[in-house]
Amino acid sequence: MAKTTTKKKAEAVGEVAARLLPKPGEVIVRMYRIGHGDCFLLAFEGDTPDKPVYVLIDCGYKPGSSKLVHFKEEQARNVVIGPNKVKDITQNIRDATGGHIDVAVITHEHQDHVNGISAKNFAGISISETWFAWTENPEDELANALRVKFKDQLIGLMGARNRLEAVDPDATEKIDRLIEFELGGEDEQFNAVNAVQALGAAAAGLENSANKQSMKLFKDLARKEGGIKYLRPHEKVIAVPRAKALRAFALGPPRDEALLESLDPKGREEFHGVGLASSGNYFAAAVAGGAAGGDSPFAKRYRLDTDKAFADPQHGAFFITNYGQDAPVGAGVEPSTSSSAPEWRRINKEWLYSAEQLALDMNDATNNASLVLAFELGKGGKVLLFAADAQRGNWLSWGRKNWRDGNDVITTKDLLSRAVLYKVGHHCSHNATLNGKISDEWANLSWMATGDAAGEFTAMITAVRAWAETQKGWDHPLKAIKDELLKKASGRVFQTDTAFAAMKPDDAVEADWTTFEQRLTETKLYFDYRIQV
Repeated sequence: MAKTTTKKKAEAVGEVAARLLPKPGEVIVRMYRIGHGDCFLLAFEGDTPDKPVYVLIDCGYKPGSSKLVHFKEEQARNVVIGPNKVKDITQNIRDATGGHIDVAVITHEHQDHVNGISAKNFAGISISETWFAWTENPEDELANALRVKFKDQLIGLMGARNRLEAVDPDATEKIDRLIEFELGGEDEQFNAVNAVQALGAAAAGLENSANKQSMKLFKDLARKEGGIKYLRPHEKVIAVPRAKALRAFALGPPRDEALLESLDPKGREEFHGVGLASSGNYFAAAVAGGAAGGDSPFAKRYRLDTDKAFADPQHGAFFITNYGQDAPVGAGVEPSTSSSAPEWRRINKEWLYSAEQLALDMNDATNNASLVLAFELGKGGKVLLFAADAQRGNWLSWGRKNWRDGNDVITTKDLLSRAVLYKVGHHCSHNATLNGKISDEWANLSWMATGDAAGEFTAMITAVRAWAETQKGWDHPLKAIKDELLKKASGRVFQTDTAFAAMKPDDAVEADWTTFEQRLTETKLYFDYRIQV
């Protein structure tokens, strides 16, 4: 393995960015090094050479993660990397686009995808269209039902979190951080006070959350142009305004609650690694039930308060005998002293410790509602796949329906076979890229880049490893998936926190590798990758 270099010079820190202008027959994908989060600017050929079509996909990061994006100068091709500030990135977006974005895409309602979006950061930028998943459509009956369910679970989480803080204040730290991801904000010093305030605002109305406010800004900007779109999967081939021969396909999220709630890969779908598994829907249901009663994992109709249980004329003796550590004096029944009785059999506060798992499950469920887009560079041409944070159920849904294109039928398997770029799902976590074979019925990594696309396949991982390691068990990027991507892409894998001092594979064709490097530009703020249509 021999280390390679490039002659490209990085832009100086503070230098005003030039317009991002693709050459004829070229697409530029700019991956911003915003931290542990997503922000992509795509430049496509427009109807005139001097007016490209700009598509922005998300703009957010996990607070604190951008501080850990840094490398010594000699490690990064003479590029001093990080820490980067969101205001510098949004200024670059403003300069690169000339202050106008043709299509802004918000894939889902998570802090690390939207918290860079504020009136201050996007001042002086106009938007023609903003695309959301159907789950954000206020006129969609299923979307509205899902929002009610989410709010109920959030209120239940708020009750569990506050009660847990009363008995074990240290146990709420990770819950607070997960709440922050769900509700948003740019605060680098997030703490329990922020969490309580955010939960209180959400309980009053989810529209008050920072994430909702970021999304509203892009809606308001697009509304001036009449361009708010809520996309359903497999509904139609989507035209991109002013773009030359560019088309988009919405693969997810599915309109199926069972698939939306299916979060973790099973059997051969999984890449073997450490990961961080979800416990499923048990506690989500429990706390949703608890929301009605405030302090229990069970709905009121299944509960009997302790004092009433002990005083019950028919069953009081049973409760005192088996659960009666707190039996009132003079009840006439002595608590059992056997090893099968009272103290350890009572739930008391122990169920509250599962609140962290509920927060994780809610986090994953929002991820699984991601808008997944495939951009086709001309009919039958190369494909760019942006999978956001889609998880198992989202992936399973992709291949179950097709698109009608005149007299033709387009399948997901065909689209993925032509993929030359994959924005890796959810920071390359264990449950956001499915394993499998080309012959398998579910969409998976093997479906991507077959045939002519195989020699050009490239992957982009939006992860800051050093930050992920501070989250007590977050294995981002998962080594098993990253290794497979490096193999499939012959080393052409970008990662937010990693200088692209690539190791050229021993079997690489020299001319092909040189061509690849010529298409790459690396700076403090971003990677640019140029793709020939």
